[in-house]
Amino acid sequence: MKHLKYFSLFALLHLLFQGEAFAQSPESPVTDYVSVNTVTSKPVVSWTVTNPALINGYAVKRFIRSHPAVPDNTWHTVEVINNPVITVYEDVSTVYGEANPDIQSEIYEITAYKITGSDTTYSLPSIKHKTIFLTGEYDYCSNEITLTWNNYIGWGNNFSRYEIYAKENSSLFQKIQEKNYGDTVLKYNNLHYNSEYTFYIKAVRTDGIESFSNFKTINTQSINFPTYLKLDYAEAGKNNNFTINFTPDINADTEKYVLYKKNKIFNNFTIIDSVKADNGISSELTDNNFDSEKLNYYFITCRDYCDKNIFISDTFSNIILHTEAISDKTPRINNLKWADMYSEQNYFIYRSDNNSDYNYLSETQAHSFIDDIQNIYENQFYNPAVSGKFCYYVILKSENFRNKSNISCAEQKETYFLPNAFNPKSDDIENRVFKPKVAFIKSYKLTIYGHYGDIIFETDNPDKGWNGRLKNGKLAPVSSYLYFLTFKNASGKTIKLKNYVTLVY
Repeated sequence: MKHLKYFSLFALLHLLFQGEAFAQSPESPVTDYVSVNTVTSKPVVSWTVTNPALINGYAVKRFIRSHPAVPDNTWHTVEVINNPVITVYEDVSTVYGEANPDIQSEIYEITAYKITGSDTTYSLPSIKHKTIFLTGEYDYCSNEITLTWNNYIGWGNNFSRYEIYAKENSSLFQKIQEKNYGDTVLKYNNLHYNSEYTFYIKAVRTDGIESFSNFKTINTQSINFPTYLKLDYAEAGKNNNFTINFTPDINADTEKYVLYKKNKIFNNFTIIDSVKADNGISSELTDNNFDSEKLNYYFITCRDYCDKNIFISDTFSNIILHTEAISDKTPRINNLKWADMYSEQNYFIYRSDNNSDYNYLSETQAHSFIDDIQNIYENQFYNPAVSGKFCYYVILKSENFRNKSNISCAEQKETYFLPNAFNPKSDDIENRVFKPKVAFIKSYKLTIYGHYGDIIFETDNPDKGWNGRLKNGKLAPVSSYLYFLTFKNASGKTIKLKNYVTLVY
């Protein structure tokens, strides 16, 4: 840079007294904006001067932060423009390294110069202007992008606002928010997973002049969401629990499965169990605080490593089964009724009697069933093998899902007929033996005593009666004999009967 020649004191005083002055420095340019070209991603500087005819050109200076050829954090001319009417410059220079507003903000100032003879004079530099550098981070757990940028420097009190623009994938940019100077953080959570979002900031001056930041592109989490969670089997157990077996999508990014429950349809769901995903073919969750008398609603969710639900199963319920024994009418029946959240489903009914295995009984789409047990009742007088306690459960079968109800039991009232006399020599075979007729009992015992308190007959087989003979095989004398009959009914209560039977010939 050339400097003005020194004048002698005499020459200076002469010029002053002659009304002349030094050759004045050129007018300082006024920077309108620095911005980022949205096509080339290069910085663009624009400025104005009042009278371009009084100058010869401009020096564009960039603040160099790091370059091996010059000291750090110093100003250097990156371009000289030898045409005073050119007042816009896109910085494509490489002499001090390329300007890169995608990785940092770039700072510029403009100096005008004038050539007079062999002398070159420079103006004072313009006010420094600094581009907006936009950066951002994505938080998968909150599914939120945080945008951060530096304040635009150079407009002072003429700054109006920031406008923030965004687009998803190949859609068009939309303005999502406006902010004031100094407010340079935005949290954006209107996001979809597995998408690409691009943002930029536009600073606006009060007169409408604009400056653009760099583009910032951020990809949201690429996650394999579950495509299904198949409910396989739900069962009300005997130990106050309700167990659900299900088949998960093992290719999904699931960390654990969570079971939700509520008791009434208008209550809120609460978490009652969870299990870690282990890529197994099937998994199990359990309600260990289960009340088979209450209708409960459930669903299962898949959760990711941020403990967020990423899939929700269909809602399902338990099946509440109630049974009632009708013992005072003919025919004898057990009345079954059940409640659940379903309609028009296929229900399969299973029954067990005398603590035997459960066997298929019938099928219905209703929520009730009448089990006619009159034949079983009548057969008891000839072969009393059923205790009178009938237990049931129903299974709903819907596509591949099975839902088993609680077990509910009906207790038929015990029945017994006690003959008061018999004749071992009767022509009627049934009258030759003293045998109480009993139905729906268990733990049977019949004991008959002689006149001296001795036991002359005893059995625990309801099909076996006393034929009137003593232990020595002889017929007992005609008389009345004391007997005790003991048995348990369907509820397990022990019943003891004492009476006399008369032996006649």
